[in-house]
This record gives sequence, C-alpha cells and structure tokens, in this order.
Amino acid sequence: QLYIARAIESVSNHENFYKKTNFFASGISIIAIYIFSILATASGSSIGDEGVIIYSSVSLLLYFYFNLKKIFNLKDIYTEFIIYLGFAVGFTIVYGSLISTILYVLEHMVINNDKHLFSNFGVMLCAIPFIYYLVGEKDNLIKLEKLTFDFKTYGYIALFAIVIGIISFLFFNSIIWMFNYIKNTKFNNLYVIGCGFLLAFIIKKLGFLTMGVGEDAINEAFQAVYNKQKLEKLEKENNYYELEKLRKLEKEGKFDTKLRFNEYSVLGRIINCIISIGSGLTGGLVIPAMTIGCGLGSVLSKYTSVPQDNLMYLGMSALLSPFLDAPITSAVVINRISNQPYSSLPISLAVSFIS
Repeated sequence: QLYIARAIESVSNHENFYKKTNFFASGISIIAIYIFSILATASGSSIGDEGVIIYSSVSLLLYFYFNLKKIFNLKDIYTEFIIYLGFAVGFTIVYGSLISTILYVLEHMVINNDKHLFSNFGVMLCAIPFIYYLVGEKDNLIKLEKLTFDFKTYGYIALFAIVIGIISFLFFNSIIWMFNYIKNTKFNNLYVIGCGFLLAFIIKKLGFLTMGVGEDAINEAFQAVYNKQKLEKLEKENNYYELEKLRKLEKEGKFDTKLRFNEYSVLGRIINCIISIGSGLTGGLVIPAMTIGCGLGSVLSKYTSVPQDNLMYLGMSALLSPFLDAPITSAVVINRISNQPYSSLPISLAVSFIS
C-alpha cells in the first residue's frame, strides 16, 4: 500500500505523467521476490502471498510497458493508470471479486487525488470486467453459513470496532517502526538473524496456530463454532441419539469442535507478523489481518452477548479496513469472499469505518 501511494505521488505532476517510477522491482528482482515469499512461508512466517501477487502484477506491467515502448513505438500512457491496472489484475487474481476490485481501485483513486480520475476510472471500468473474465470467478475463500445480526448487540459491536481500531493502530505502526529501525541500524543483519530465532521460539512455545497464512485457520475456526452450536442445540432438544453419534465422531477426530483461536494463538500471530514484516521478509498482510481480526472476534466474543461467528466475521472487516485504507472495499471484500447476503453490508461498513 505504501509503495502504491508513493509511486502514484511520484508520477502525479505534469512533467512525470509518463515517466517510469522507481518504487517497483523489475526483471530478475520480481523472481527473487517470489522466491523470498515462498521461503518466508516455509520458515514459519504467518504473512501471506497476496501482497507479492499484487506488487508483482504492477511491477510486471510497468516492466513490460517501458521495455516494449521503444521497440514497438507504443503510445504514451499515464504511468498511474498502469499502476492501477496492475493492481486490478493482482487484486482480481487474489480475491476473484469483480465489484470489490472496482470499488478498491475507485476508492484509492479518490484517496490519492488522482488528477485523471474520470478518464482513468472510465477505462478501468472496461478493463476490470475483462480481467475478471480471464481470471475467472473463485470459489468462496471463506466458507461460513449465512449470518444474521441482532439490533440489541450493536452497542457491543461498536465498542468491538473501536478496540480493533486501537489494536490495528498499534499493530501496523509497530511493523513500520521495526522495519525502519532494522533497515537503518548498523547491525541490521544480526537483528534479522535474531528475529529468526525469536520467531522459532514463539512457534515452539505458543504452537503451530501462530504460523501459516490463515485461510485454513479461519475456515476451521468457523466450522468448529458451527459444530459446537450443533451439539448445544441437540442437548437443548434432548436428542441424545444424534448427540451420542456426534460425540463419538468427535472423539475419533471426525467432528471438530476445538476452537482454533485463543489469547495465546492470536497474540502469537500478531507478534509473528510484526517480526516477519518488520525484519524485511517478503509477503502480504491482507489474509493475516483477516485471520487476526477473526481471532480477536473469537476471543472477545465471550465478553459480550454477540454470537461468536458474528464477531469473527466483523473482526475480519474491522482489521482489514485500516490496513487497506479502504473501509468500503474491506466490507465488500469480506462480504463477497464469504458469500454473505448484502443485508449484512451496513453493519460491516459501520465496523470498517469505525475501526
């Protein structure tokens, strides 16, 4: 996000409209970024690959355009448009959501004060559906049942959004501070090595739920909540026959009710992300932010009257919003990738804006 904003800022004045920006990698560096991303995930980091995909999409478009421009005598194109186009390609590959990509590009054009907003967005409106057609629709990234929200719990939800906003502020600023500190220190290589040992120690002490990109953890967490709710419903109905069958499957490990998030696993994921990105590892924070938000919703739900799955769902939007700096897109993305009805959008939007 920071590179996107800086790159657009660097080409937003008249004399730089068509110039190449230095904020993106080119050539062999793009391959190196992918390799480092794979190594980061394999080493136990909890950062995702979506940031790498989006960044690489922008870098590749800029690389090919400026290298082929002289060979084929291509027309001048606004550099900021190429950046947005690359971002649309990467965002569509990651999420496979047409409306989310359109909203995200528009939201950031407005935030970045795009001087060619109408012309750029007009072309993007034609390009994004074509990109979506080529990439194809993805299956739901997050698999959960249809949610309903009780008006009586809105006060708790608003308070939850404020808490998430405070946590996200501390979380993302800690990453930036650590990255800049290690980058500028004389002994940065020693700090990076020390961070690697610290990451291994956290995983050993707090468990494997503190590592990994998080999509599986989110889906497993929701499924465990639904299974637990099913057992409670059978108990209330005194349906002991079905209850006994599920209890037996539970003991055999075929009916999972074990919660994936607790105070230690969520704290471990937060520290894991801060250390991983802060020490310079290559990766993304979108899926990790969703996972941490989901985990915070799971943990904090026991202190409120809000259903656990409701806060887990809203936690994803709440923590994703400050990171993307796009509250509308955050709410819509979570709504679409989890296949929720549009009636749940107002409460998601409220949470995104508050946080």
